[in-house]
Amino acid sequence: MKRRDFLLTSGTGLSSLSLSGIVNAAICSDIPAPSVREFTPQDWHIIAAVQNHIFPSEDQTPGAVEIQALRYLHNYLANPATDPENVKFIHSGSRQLQQFAEKNHSIPFTQLSIDEREKLLREFETRPEGRRWLITILNYVLESLLTDPVYGGNPDGIGWQWLEHRAGEPRPPANKRYWLL
Repeated sequence: MKRRDFLLTSGTGLSSLSLSGIVNAAICSDIPAPSVREFTPQDWHIIAAVQNHIFPSEDQTPGAVEIQALRYLHNYLANPATDPENVKFIHSGSRQLQQFAEKNHSIPFTQLSIDEREKLLREFETRPEGRRWLITILNYVLESLLTDPVYGGNPDGIGWQWLEHRAGEPRPPANKRYWLL
């Protein structure tokens, strides 16, 4: 099945996932939430590598890089309106994946081959917290594909063009983004 067909046929299933339920179920509330400033470059490289792996670029098809999924996620996590528990969950998931890679391969996740990443992510997915983290990362990738470019993803509506979607009007100006209202 082509990715476009998958997205078109499974969009309702993906939208029914409760992100807050996924995040809240995976977090220990006694650990203080990190701010986005506490993410290391390694954390961002791991997240970007996972995004690119689960949503790769293809001919005539934008991937995580083209839709600026990492920028979108960074903007979301840096937003003062974002629940600190969401920030903590993303942060801890990147650290857990790194530890899992080093335990199983003795090298950082970002240095694994594509096949090794696939195998490792499949193994990580069998762990409840790993599965929740991967689903959450995929949700944010899909949000960056579908969001209005004013939020940092989907530059110039590249995702909308690929999906042949016509954006609703009026589109939000920068001073009317949801967290500013």
